[in-house]
Amino acid sequence: MANLADRLRMLVELRSENFDLIRAKANDSVKDRNGSSTNMLALDLRFFAVADYYLKHDVDSFQRQLTEAAELEIGLFLRHAAGEPIDDSYVSMLSYKSLFNALAAKNRDVAKRLALNMGGRDVLEKKYDHPFDYVMGYTLRAFVLNDFTEMERWLPKLFVACEQHKLTDLLGYAQVFQAILEKDSLLANEGFQSIVRGHVRQAKANRIFANTIDEILCIWGIGMANLAAARQLQIAAIPPLLPGDLINPTDIRE
Repeated sequence: MANLADRLRMLVELRSENFDLIRAKANDSVKDRNGSSTNMLALDLRFFAVADYYLKHDVDSFQRQLTEAAELEIGLFLRHAAGEPIDDSYVSMLSYKSLFNALAAKNRDVAKRLALNMGGRDVLEKKYDHPFDYVMGYTLRAFVLNDFTEMERWLPKLFVACEQHKLTDLLGYAQVFQAILEKDSLLANEGFQSIVRGHVRQAKANRIFANTIDEILCIWGIGMANLAAARQLQIAAIPPLLPGDLINPTDIRE
């Protein structure tokens, strides 16, 4: 089978056929009663964001659609808090993936608003979250909110989670978090090299990013790079997975 990049134009055509229908369902309070259509729309926006960047080199579309995807996640949290029957899985710490979307879009305001809605639902988080996702969620939340106490609490747990659950390909994220704490650009760039090496491995066979749009761009890594740049670290691009025009620190939206 051809890799995803080779099939991307065809996949865009196929997914475009149903996009308007998915958006209509997400806007229908009856059809989207449990939030599933909103979740599907957010996933589509993420897909088209990467496709527009890869096929058209459209940075604005990439950032705009990832921002909308993250805003949809915020909406699910607010609806859940208001008592709507939103599926509990949509408000677990798995939402850190949407937090990476906001960071990759360079939209710090949306990232902060999402982070403020995350966490504090221990029963459902323990039910739906893999231990790594649980710890990654709380770690990323702490760094987005610049909560030093929580950063020091969760970062050691992230290092342990990567080792315990045989996810050493993701250790680069913990290394970059550590570099942000230490304000060390050299350590951060070493961490990004580790992130990209691990990402390449995890995009093969039946691993985390295989057969997903993440084969084309390392969205988590782009988000991390923008977070590090916002903390005044100098981050080098690693194309094609971490392209320079998506991690340029001079264009971070508030």
